[in-house]
Order: sequence, then C-alpha cells, then structure tokens
Amino acid sequence: MIIGAPGAGKTWLAGQISAKLGLPVISVDHFVHDRGGELRPADTIDQDVRAAAELPRWIIEGGNTRTYGDRVARADCVIRLKLPRLLRLWRLWRREGVNPGLWRGAWRYERVLGDRDEAVLSAAGGTPVYDLRSAAAVRAFLRILPCPLGMGASPMGKG
Repeated sequence: MIIGAPGAGKTWLAGQISAKLGLPVISVDHFVHDRGGELRPADTIDQDVRAAAELPRWIIEGGNTRTYGDRVARADCVIRLKLPRLLRLWRLWRREGVNPGLWRGAWRYERVLGDRDEAVLSAAGGTPVYDLRSAAAVRAFLRILPCPLGMGASPMGKG
C-alpha cells in the first residue's frame, strides 16, 4: 500500500515495484471519476476500493483515506512517500502543467491529510511501515525491496 501527497511519486513507485515483482497495480484515482469525468459518489468509490483490496495480490497506490484501514489490514507493508513539498510541486508542474487546484491541494496536503496518514502509520500494528522522505530513500528502498510481500518478516523491520 502506497500513500502520499500528489506529486510524491506513488504511481511511479508502484510501477517500479510491479515491474520487479509482477504484482498488479491498483490506482485509487481510477475509482474517483466515471467514464464521463464526473466525480462518483463517495460510497461507490469506497466500495470499489474495498473490493479491490480483497483481491489476493496487489499494490494499491493512492488516497481515499476512508479506506485506509481496510487496505492496511490486507497489506504486506505500508509505504508513505513524504518527499519535500517543492519537489512534489515541480513534479506536478511537469506532469500536469498549470493546475492551480491540484497545486493548492498538494501545498496543503500535510495540513489537511497529514494527520490521517500519521494515523494509518500508527495503526499498522505488525505491518511493516516505510516512511520515505527523499528521492534517495526511494532509490534505496527499490534496491532492496524490503517489504515482505507475503514472505514473512521484513529484513528491515518497522520504520
């Protein structure tokens, strides 16, 4: 399970892990809008994300804090990407161009959703948690892929 602010690299990291381990990637963003681009009802989004978390193998990346508990309960590990705000904004600009709403959400992420991210990390119980705060930490994580992925305890332990 990968969480973090917009522009942190959740989708990219999920793709990298998927390529190395052959796990399917589920992007929470794909459940948010219908085919016409309209926002789907929250309960429908939640239902679909929870159903995806019931699949036997996955990497789920993205927000939807309402379903964090369901996903953590089934995750082999939790990865939070908490890269510097300016780096995230630069990445968003490269990816999306000028999008003031997205930039505003990314700027305010820690203030608005940071407590929920902290809560999921605290409530992970015995699930290994990786709090990656720099591009170098992400690269190091990918080199060793410490998540247990159903294979027992992580060699890095919690943290």
